[in-house]
Amino acid sequence: MLKLQLKDRQEDPFWVTDKLYSIGSDTENHLVLAHASIVPVHAHLVTAANKVYLRDNHSPGGSYVNGQRVTQKEVLPGDVIRLGAIELQVRAPVQTENKAAATGWRLVAEGGWLAGKSYPIPDDQSVTIGRADSNDIVVPGTHLSRHHAQLHRLGNQVRVQDLNSISGTYVNDVQIGCAQARNGDRLRLDVYTFRIVAPEPTTQPASFERGKPFRDATRRWKTRPTSPGNREEPTPGQRSEAWLWAVLVVAAILLVGGLYWA
Repeated sequence: MLKLQLKDRQEDPFWVTDKLYSIGSDTENHLVLAHASIVPVHAHLVTAANKVYLRDNHSPGGSYVNGQRVTQKEVLPGDVIRLGAIELQVRAPVQTENKAAATGWRLVAEGGWLAGKSYPIPDDQSVTIGRADSNDIVVPGTHLSRHHAQLHRLGNQVRVQDLNSISGTYVNDVQIGCAQARNGDRLRLDVYTFRIVAPEPTTQPASFERGKPFRDATRRWKTRPTSPGNREEPTPGQRSEAWLWAVLVVAAILLVGGLYWA
């Protein structure tokens, strides 16, 4: 997937998300260029086999890639497209990881070009998702409504509300107007699917008690005598003392026995 940026940078970049992306002066195009040198449907960007091609639509002013007039040509990041008097730069999307999103509630995209992207769901405010730049979560795809749905976290759930979208909002493949979603539930907005993910629970040591300091959990194992490697062995001092007591006990028994027989 690529981005197009007007060379004068007077507009935000445009995402090329569809396999057939039309450019022209007509308002039905994906990218509308309102200029006298642009005809209603001037050119198309065609995606095939993971490559993007610029295809001229028999325009009088022609379509150019890096100054060369073309009928059809693959475009790559860094190329300059000229349609009539309008120049566009081809840019690669920059993939960024939001590390903060991994610590809280989030939407994780599944499948397609969004797969793996993570979007945070804040604790203290609602967020909207749609294709318009005014959304908190912008998914630049023509399948979405400009403002498609709203998400708001409530305790251990997320309230999902459809914003009168054309193609509908689904939680676990059930179309909803407003519904509560839980950790692991599947959110679908037309062809885009997401998983609602809660933060990972923090684990505590088994010997930890709330309100009390952490205690050393080290144990001294005691097993049967058949496991000499694990049982507690007496120290050298303890062995000497035990031997002395054994000698005294034997001597006392012999003395008592001798007196008895005498």
